[in-house]
Amino acid sequence: MKGIGILFLLLFVPSVCRADVDFEVKSECSSEKVIRGRVDIKGETMEVCAVSEKTEEKDFCTASFITPWFGFGRLRTRGLLTESMNPCGYSPTSEVFFEQARLVLDRSIGESGIYGVFVKPVAGLTCFSLGNREDQYIRGLMASASINSFSFCLLLENSNIQEYSSPSSWYLSEPENNGGAELWNLLFNCIYEKDWFLVSLTAGCCWGSYLDRGFFSRDYVTFFYKSLFEFNLMFAGTTEEYLAPGGSVPASQYKYGVDAWLRPWRPLKLSCVWYTDSRRPDYKDLYYNDFARHLTLKASLDLWDFTLSASYGADTVFSNTSETTEKRHYTGSMVYDADYIRLSLSNQWYTEDDRYCRDVVTAGCRLYFEYLQAGFTWKRDIGEEITDSFDEELVIRLDYFRLILSHKKNGDKPSVFTVTGIINY
Repeated sequence: MKGIGILFLLLFVPSVCRADVDFEVKSECSSEKVIRGRVDIKGETMEVCAVSEKTEEKDFCTASFITPWFGFGRLRTRGLLTESMNPCGYSPTSEVFFEQARLVLDRSIGESGIYGVFVKPVAGLTCFSLGNREDQYIRGLMASASINSFSFCLLLENSNIQEYSSPSSWYLSEPENNGGAELWNLLFNCIYEKDWFLVSLTAGCCWGSYLDRGFFSRDYVTFFYKSLFEFNLMFAGTTEEYLAPGGSVPASQYKYGVDAWLRPWRPLKLSCVWYTDSRRPDYKDLYYNDFARHLTLKASLDLWDFTLSASYGADTVFSNTSETTEKRHYTGSMVYDADYIRLSLSNQWYTEDDRYCRDVVTAGCRLYFEYLQAGFTWKRDIGEEITDSFDEELVIRLDYFRLILSHKKNGDKPSVFTVTGIINY
């Protein structure tokens, strides 16, 4: 597969280079004996990406290729495709609810990720097959269409169920779910967008051998007006029988919450994120479910070149054992950002059950010149121990070339030096 991918890359590069393209080569070497590389070619109707990574333990190399009609290699999911893999897994701040459902290139350097192939025989119809390093494959069809202010997407996925059983099934003669059986997932998404609001609705169901039919539902509504306010409301839930593609059990049974921000005065922005999350049993515990609640409040003020901000966050977990755990964090920061310099200072203070837990102080400075940038960041983490971290970076920028020299030091760990060269054309 690796050789075929590189062969495709070599065959298509000459034809792409005759058109208007963006070409980028990135090479990176660190003192940890890690060598990484990436080649990106973006044309009007084609994208090609080849990445490699070499360490003492492994040697990884792959190539990916996408056109409007066909693609293969390392891919990333968007929109409904992403949500189908992790139902009830996203907060009201996520963009997955209104993204266009599609497959794009994965340009990250590393061996992890989704590998697959897709074909678009006609406009609006996609046939795909996706897999990972654990040989878990998902096949499917995706049909999408837009009519005036409406966007529709229908997704049908087929996969093989991995064997699983909950601890409460110890008394059964066989697992609750035998591996190897087929699972089908059918999801439908509708998005309606106007000048001042957007509605996104998703409904889904699953069925298969030895399984009861399960259902999934998610509603998302947002109201906004220019740069004055935005209000997002989300609810998602699944039945006990619902399984995601591959047979995985959604971690959350239902989740609902709001995300809102308001500018009562142009330099002042107030924001709030609140949601609750009812989780299924951990499968390490036979009897108890957890109910979690998250809250974040933030205020930021822009005064000339200064930005002042303060935030409060709280995560509370309620257990059926009547035990409650509450974690809170407080953050204050100040940033001065002028033409040639950026200074920042922040302090984060963490508590657990009203007991002091951790304090993190971060200070940074960055200089901007025409051909040169330099940055320095210092962080002190005060918990059970005191740990100092340093991050230094020097960037030399020419017309089509960037040289990045970085040094990182984290506590008693060895320093890491990295040299990165990037060519853009």
